[in-house]
Amino acid sequence: MKINAKQILTFALVTVFTLQGILPVYGQQMTMPRDGTSLMNQGGPTNGGSSFRSLFEPRNVPGKGNEKSKNLIDKESLSNPSSLVLTYQVHILGEVTFPGTYRVSVSARLSEAIDGAGGVLERGSGREIELRRNGARTQIVDLLSFKQLGNLNDNPYLLDNDVIYIPLKKRAVEIVGPVKRPDIYEIKNEKTVQDMITLAGGFTPGVSKRGGIKIIRFTSGEKKILDVPNTEEARQKFQIEGADVIIIPHVLLEKNKFDYNLAKLPGDNIFYPSYEDRVFVLGAVFQPGPQPFNQYANLRQYLTLAGGTTKMAKIRKIRILTNSGKSVRAKDTTQINPGDTIIVPEHYMPPESWINLTLGLISTVLGITTTVLVLTNR
Repeated sequence: MKINAKQILTFALVTVFTLQGILPVYGQQMTMPRDGTSLMNQGGPTNGGSSFRSLFEPRNVPGKGNEKSKNLIDKESLSNPSSLVLTYQVHILGEVTFPGTYRVSVSARLSEAIDGAGGVLERGSGREIELRRNGARTQIVDLLSFKQLGNLNDNPYLLDNDVIYIPLKKRAVEIVGPVKRPDIYEIKNEKTVQDMITLAGGFTPGVSKRGGIKIIRFTSGEKKILDVPNTEEARQKFQIEGADVIIIPHVLLEKNKFDYNLAKLPGDNIFYPSYEDRVFVLGAVFQPGPQPFNQYANLRQYLTLAGGTTKMAKIRKIRILTNSGKSVRAKDTTQINPGDTIIVPEHYMPPESWINLTLGLISTVLGITTTVLVLTNR
């Protein structure tokens, strides 16, 4: 394609005016696809094997097809300044759903870029995000501060070739009960129970002042349930630790008792090293089949999940077929593991049928006896 002097002059003026802010820049939205498609699938190849578009990115040119990616600044783009979009190239790495290199608009902030890359993973840190500029770490970003407090300093504008790195989450604490934002929080500068309540937005109207706050904590594999009086002084003194679960008492639950068993610790992962992670309940139950494994459930609870036993069930003959193939007699204290099968045998006849059969036999015998006696006395 030949470019004449007039077109070169037009492009130079567009460039200067755009950078000075005289000419409005069109298309200032994110050019990053929301489905997580990164820049690696756009434009022509670079020396590193990836690909990118020109800083001045033309809009779709009808009839050009794939030629647009090879020849981005064409004759129509030069003669029509409104078809140009100024974008930056940024690199989003670490614990994000779709890491890669993206194009963003010049007005894009850090949170928009991360959202466009699919968001931070559950294991990723949203409060220790590194913004690297010119090869150096220039800022530690706390997105929670931006989202909850509107602090724009923790959601900076991006520049060309910025690197956004999301590290792993270090410590997390869960707070539940009558607070405005119950959730699992990554802790940064929070040290006390009061700090966590403030982070969760404070109490809701259902908070109980008489009931104590419960802290579930595992120390060296041992579960501890710690009581903290629900007073401001006590809340400010009690120090929290990573993986704590803070339970705020509710006024409607003051008379209830709980076992405080947890399905999962904050920031933790549970994996069952078993091919089958369910428990099967078969035989004389109303809803035979698989049930989800629960590390706290006993025999009676699994039978209840299966709808309970039928009247044909032999309660004293229940057995457990373990995942290793061993058959053991079931008791309420028997440990049930993933892949085990609970077998509830059935009677051949229901108990009332045996009673009816026995009564029938007795009636028959009495009838025969009476007949014999009558005939004998004649």
